[in-house]
Amino acid sequence: MIPFKRNLMGVWMSAMCATFFLHLPNPINAAEQKPVSWVNPKLPAGSGLSHHILDSKAMGHEVGYVVWTPKDYDASGKTRYPVIYFLHGMGGNESADSGGFSSQVSKGMREGTMPPVICVFPNGGRSGYRGEVEKMIIEELIPLIDKNYPTKPEAKHRAVAGFSMGGAGSVQLSIIHPELFCVAGSWGGGMWRGADELLAAAEKNADMLKKNSYGVLLVNGDQDRPDAYQALVEKLTTLKVEHQVIVLPNTPHKLGLYYEGAGETMVKFLGQHLQATGK
Repeated sequence: MIPFKRNLMGVWMSAMCATFFLHLPNPINAAEQKPVSWVNPKLPAGSGLSHHILDSKAMGHEVGYVVWTPKDYDASGKTRYPVIYFLHGMGGNESADSGGFSSQVSKGMREGTMPPVICVFPNGGRSGYRGEVEKMIIEELIPLIDKNYPTKPEAKHRAVAGFSMGGAGSVQLSIIHPELFCVAGSWGGGMWRGADELLAAAEKNADMLKKNSYGVLLVNGDQDRPDAYQALVEKLTTLKVEHQVIVLPNTPHKLGLYYEGAGETMVKFLGQHLQATGK
């Protein structure tokens, strides 16, 4: 399980990578991992995807990100869009999940469960979306997207979701920064050791979360730590903050199976919050 307590970045990342892989179905020695590639411009097949580079002061180097815009996207500013930030898992990058998740969102738009939105895919390396990466997303990327795209730049029009490390990161960022997000979704994420900060943030920010009509959807497979969010669920229940928990049958730690088992459910959950607050 990933220790989410803040620490010196180098020590924390080494410990996090080693511990994370010990808890995957097929453990991998973290020392064998290749260095993080922070810019990955090769995009998967799919329309509306574009790759960009952020010269990040927080990171001290360039970081890639992908933007997906929907069919009939209006760049003039006459139409303004909510934004979903999607966070990849350990070993992924900004391009890895952009085609798959945007296709889920596009389907939801066609079926009327998702309003027209922009999706953004940052590169989080192996950070757990903490430390410098958290600062890069919160202080640099979100303002950059709101500046360069016709977004609705308020918390009630912004969602965050992800898989595995990205699922955990989505829950973490949304609860610690309630001024920025109205909804979060996690596939295959969870609470790991050192999660006291998250539980404390939920307690501290409960009033703002409820004011923003915040909701979080927590989806895990029955073979993928189905009780991984138990402590958070108990806390949110006590605080009366909206949350839903789904355990998928016959589901190990594979994103494709999460798409199959809860893709529509996730898109509908995110879409309902963005539609409810989108006027």
